[in-house]
Amino acid sequence: MKVVLQERLKSFLLDRAEGCIHAPFGQLAYRFVTPSYGIEPGADDHTDECNRTSIGHYMQMYDWDACFFSQASKYLNDKDLASDIVRNFLTVKTFDGHVPRTVTPGKFWDLGDHCKPFLCQALAHSCRNFPSMEVSADTLDSLKHFLDYFECRRRDKSGLFHWRNVLESGVDNNLALIFPSPASKEENVSHVDFPDGRLSAVDINVYMTLEYKAFAELCRHAGDASLSDEYEKKAAQQTELIEKFLWDEDSGIYFNRDPKLGRPVEILSWTSLCPVMAGLAPVERAMSVIEKYMLNSDHFLRPTGIASLAHSDRLYNQAYRGLYGRAMVSNWQGPMWVLPNVLAVRGLLHYGLKDEAKDVSNRVLDTMTRALDQIGTLTENYDAETGKPLWAPQFISWNILALELMELI
Repeated sequence: MKVVLQERLKSFLLDRAEGCIHAPFGQLAYRFVTPSYGIEPGADDHTDECNRTSIGHYMQMYDWDACFFSQASKYLNDKDLASDIVRNFLTVKTFDGHVPRTVTPGKFWDLGDHCKPFLCQALAHSCRNFPSMEVSADTLDSLKHFLDYFECRRRDKSGLFHWRNVLESGVDNNLALIFPSPASKEENVSHVDFPDGRLSAVDINVYMTLEYKAFAELCRHAGDASLSDEYEKKAAQQTELIEKFLWDEDSGIYFNRDPKLGRPVEILSWTSLCPVMAGLAPVERAMSVIEKYMLNSDHFLRPTGIASLAHSDRLYNQAYRGLYGRAMVSNWQGPMWVLPNVLAVRGLLHYGLKDEAKDVSNRVLDTMTRALDQIGTLTENYDAETGKPLWAPQFISWNILALELMELI
């Protein structure tokens, strides 16, 4: 029965994925991708508020959604998809290297937020699957300009990166980024201080390291050995900074760091697992994090897979949340999301834990197949305890990477 249900899930993903890929029009000169299928892309461009905030249908092209979707190109037999997505983002790049993280044919959304560092990884992933793919000198120049923006605008004196705000990170209500620090009663200041724009965040530093490595790979692919070596060194330096500043010896895990206070943010978000998920952590530390936290049912491992916030955290919940009080939208404070689980599986495989990777994969796939059976579609996230579909129906996006989990098992 399980095999039959997973075959149905596979067919559903492959079929609905086509409904997420759209022909070029407006300011998007190449094919582009929306997270939701069965919608008209950019249909709410004339409004001030995205349709996502009311019914959960995403009509825009988002940075990491599109880039991770492109990593399923081999299953779709579409060798040009990653290139089309990346070129769309680079085409709207501004003079200073800024790339909007959310675009539609007629409008830029989430103004000021920079596209997350996944463009190089999307192209490098595609090059591995389609070795004949070409990477032009112009593309490399544009990607370097894109990376330069991070170094100029998102880096502090320690060499670590930070997000502009929690929304730019994509983990919209990540408590490890927006934890409030109460002001003392004597101070005539704001009651709370949200430090999301200054924290040295584990996830962005890991993503930048991977982006440097991917850019180096693209340079080698294009025959530029000198530039490749330069960015391999950048990646190595960033890895050292992660280990030096973001590893917490007392807790035995990675934490965001507040440079203003000079201390870690001791909240167990899934983003604390990123160095392990990415295969960047030293083996001894990685194995300790996996045993103590990732695969420990007291913390991240739940019946449905890896939770977005540790079960041990007092704020762990499965509730909907409001976006600035306007609507009910997604929640990263407990529910299971497919993307972190795919990344966790990749990390487990990197450290040689194939059986454990299969176990996490089975939990996620069982959750998705039950959702498809119950409501006839997939959603953005799921109750980590029961598997109940929570928010954003008709959501494919990185859910398509379930195909990768099926291939593993």
